[in-house]
Amino acid sequence: MNVKPIFVYLLFVLISFWGCAGNLSTVKKESPAAAANETQINWKAYQYYLDGALNDFQDQYEKALLQYYQALIYDSTSAQIHKAIGRDLMRLESYESAVYYLKKALKLNPNDRETYLYLAEVHFNMHRFPEAVRYFEALWKMDPYNSTVQNNLLYLYSSLKMQDKLLEFYRKMMEYYPNDVDKALQYALACIKQKKIGEAQRVLSQVVQQDSTQYKAYFMLGSLYEMQKDTLRAEQIYRAIVKDHPDFTDALTSLYRLYRTRMDWDAIIQLYEPVVRRLEEANQANLILGEAYFYKKEYDRASEVLQPLLENQQFRVSALELLGRIALEKEDYARAEEYLKTLIEEEPRDRYGWIFLALVYNQQRQFQKSARLLEQAVSLHRDDVDLLGLYGSVLDQMGETEKAVAPLEKALRLEPDHLNSIVALANVYDKLKMWEKCDSLYEAALRLYPDNPLLLNNYSYSLTVRGKDLDRALEMAKKAVQMEPNNGAYLDTMGWIYYQLGDYQKALEYVQKAVETREQSAEVLDHLGDIYHKLGQPEQARTYWQKALELEPDNQKIKAKLQNL
Repeated sequence: MNVKPIFVYLLFVLISFWGCAGNLSTVKKESPAAAANETQINWKAYQYYLDGALNDFQDQYEKALLQYYQALIYDSTSAQIHKAIGRDLMRLESYESAVYYLKKALKLNPNDRETYLYLAEVHFNMHRFPEAVRYFEALWKMDPYNSTVQNNLLYLYSSLKMQDKLLEFYRKMMEYYPNDVDKALQYALACIKQKKIGEAQRVLSQVVQQDSTQYKAYFMLGSLYEMQKDTLRAEQIYRAIVKDHPDFTDALTSLYRLYRTRMDWDAIIQLYEPVVRRLEEANQANLILGEAYFYKKEYDRASEVLQPLLENQQFRVSALELLGRIALEKEDYARAEEYLKTLIEEEPRDRYGWIFLALVYNQQRQFQKSARLLEQAVSLHRDDVDLLGLYGSVLDQMGETEKAVAPLEKALRLEPDHLNSIVALANVYDKLKMWEKCDSLYEAALRLYPDNPLLLNNYSYSLTVRGKDLDRALEMAKKAVQMEPNNGAYLDTMGWIYYQLGDYQKALEYVQKAVETREQSAEVLDHLGDIYHKLGQPEQARTYWQKALELEPDNQKIKAKLQNL
């Protein structure tokens, strides 16, 4: 065995033992013989303690304890011996006994840091965390720069959710390390978590004033302003950071979020174009730019910046989706189908691929293909309310209105305030003449969305067709038209209510405007023909009924009107 380490260890043990000799009880003796006997007894305690320490050095803790217990017989007042016994009992997981001896050691030597540490550790091992905290705190007070104690307190305060203690811990750490910016940032974060925003701002402002290069602190300050809805000041800070640190992604992302919220696509382009030019691989920036150009309807530029992402597995799915949407907006249905089919083949869990591919088919009135696609989609995404709602709407458009009920009702069970499903299901109930369910759904929906013009219009039209509650229907229709005065469907509803009320001049005024402001609708043209018929103008009635029939050649009701004219 190497002699030097043993020598060093024995020297340490010797110093430790004699260092606590001041704690030994010395009883005054009358004779020199008695004094000699006292010295002999202390030496025996030391010898046993030394033997125990040698066993400790070889990790033979049971043997060490036997020696320490013998030492205790000769010196029952030694804090060092009690501490050694407590430490080894802790190592052998005899925790209750360890606590007993360690507390005795602490009583004999109240300022021994090592004893505090052992007591903290043993209570931690026993899951007596508040007691562990108490001993760690006492030790931290004695040795505030001890990193082991600091880390343990940080862990315990965090785990036990001792928020006030945690905040005070960070505050003291900032005092102990006044030039450590990280400590100041940690304190500021702790203040933010406890909603002490003013204190966090004070600390961060102080850091930035002392050192303007501390852009992380500056960024946190901007985040605080953003939390307080002061987006103008937050934006100024983020822009200042990006100017000096153009690759600091947190500031870039925060600016993007602010600009996207207010749909300032030009600002996003101005922010990210330099990033794309500067970096060889700026995939995230390309995706953001592609989105911005898409919403600006600059589809060619959007496609240009997105194309490279098709070769990147991390961003390929997002690029396929956005390229598919671009092709859809350009009515390039073949290319849109190609992109979106590839998307759902490679990533069937991406719900948007299914949704936009269904819209590609819907816009081409290929409802059979859309329904087959959505049937597959809802089998994979069983609880996706958007897909369920879209599936129900497509079934309704195909004329399979009864089949549309199940997916739409499921969508509303999953999300009772899902507006698209509410509108679609109410329309389905209306077609199936399930009036009680229809009215109940509309009433519930209007409690959720009292100012939604589509709900107001659809419910008022449903009541009007049934000749029910016309006064209330008129009130709702007026509200819808007031919100969207150029909406042809809403104008037609207003006119048809006046028709049912017998006010044909007002009916004519609104329905004529509806014809002028919306695309050709057989239903609206039919209404206009009915109004002219009531006004005693059969030729005008014939003109509009014939136009309606051109749009719906199989409409038997319009055919009957023309035959009976």
